[in-house]
Amino acid sequence: MGKLKAFQEMVSGGGGNLKPLKKEKVKSIQQEKVVIGKVSGSLWRKEELTDRQLNHHVHVVGASGYGKTVFLSSIIKQRIQQGKGLLFIDLKGDIDTISKFSNFVAASERIEDLQIFSLTDQNLSVSYNLIEDGTPTQLRDKIMLALTWSEEFYKNQSASFLLKVLIGLCYLRDKQNYCFHLGTVLEAVNNSEFLEEISMRVPESDQRAKAALEDCYNFLNSSDNFKSLQGLRTQLESLVLSDFGELITSEADGINLFETISSGKIIFVFLDSRRYGETAKVIGRFILQDLKMVSARIDAELSKNQRQAFTVIIDEFADLAQEDFIGFLDRARSSKISIVVSHQEICDLLRISPEFAGRLMGNTSTLYAFLQKRPESAELISSMAGTKKSWKETMQSSKVLWWDLPTGNKSLREVEEFNIHPNIIKSLGVGHCVCVKKYPLAEAYIVRVANSD
Repeated sequence: MGKLKAFQEMVSGGGGNLKPLKKEKVKSIQQEKVVIGKVSGSLWRKEELTDRQLNHHVHVVGASGYGKTVFLSSIIKQRIQQGKGLLFIDLKGDIDTISKFSNFVAASERIEDLQIFSLTDQNLSVSYNLIEDGTPTQLRDKIMLALTWSEEFYKNQSASFLLKVLIGLCYLRDKQNYCFHLGTVLEAVNNSEFLEEISMRVPESDQRAKAALEDCYNFLNSSDNFKSLQGLRTQLESLVLSDFGELITSEADGINLFETISSGKIIFVFLDSRRYGETAKVIGRFILQDLKMVSARIDAELSKNQRQAFTVIIDEFADLAQEDFIGFLDRARSSKISIVVSHQEICDLLRISPEFAGRLMGNTSTLYAFLQKRPESAELISSMAGTKKSWKETMQSSKVLWWDLPTGNKSLREVEEFNIHPNIIKSLGVGHCVCVKKYPLAEAYIVRVANSD
């Protein structure tokens, strides 16, 4: 209740950052379209995204300051007004964004639906146990994928140790309501006495959990083995001992992504990578891994008519992206989770792998491209937009002394030309973007984005 009160004070003007609210009635949940703006060259045609188009995922690229944030704000505002669930992940975390999006929630009278997770403002932030739900193997994989590894041997040592620890911790969670979090895992990696203590809580009748914890205890008592876990230990410490460590190690009720998605609630995640750099990105990767697990759980536990449309918007996606995210895009569709990813240049994705950009565009059916400064990015987008047949006129000439003079003879030949030329993409103005759609029909055109305010 304390967090809710702080939020209510902020949106009512107590924080000094928000404009007076204009109440907006929540629109019918039957409304399916999100209006983005208008199609250039048309007096009447609006650019819209239906629920189905969103569910086939959206890719947004564009240089900073050219309208990408306004575009995302428009989707966020309308999904909130429509009563839909939403998860927004932002690596900037500035107060203006928090205030603006919180205003959208308050104006739609959905304050009770909102949870904020902010690394920089713990007064507004609720806790988020990143390993609250899941089996031992699922949680082990989540931790291993969120962290970074350079040596295969130490990675495998850490993975094996984590799995055994989590077998014991998950047993205690399921049988004795024992609460654990990343701080608990760090304690297990650091302290053999702690392992002995929790092992004693497991009855002899459950030999699997008992043996797993005893193996961990014996392993940790060897100095060489203890050192082999230093990479895991260091990375966990950077999270648990950070400024925001209390948010991810609290035993209080906080964000549960499965409950949020299945009930159509709203979560804003502000990570602020400018202050926290790589640590913020690690938290972001944990959340994406959590999202993957929740999607699988929805498919397993909820029938199709129980699944609610839910939109996930990830800004600065290139800083969080991992290879395994591509496979998730296809599977997210069945759980009715729509993904919108946004970043600056197509070429940003090359740092992950040379094939990643192509695979991402192949698994998202709608692309919105604002100004692209790099020629290779513009050419790739232009090739995605396709070509059309046209007729090209040629004129004949003859050489007279030093000059080529036209003879007056002409010819026409059929050629293929870009629907959207790369030069157009490299010269788009603020608030204009190229739209390339592949679902339900293939088309490409320029859009003037409407201001969400």
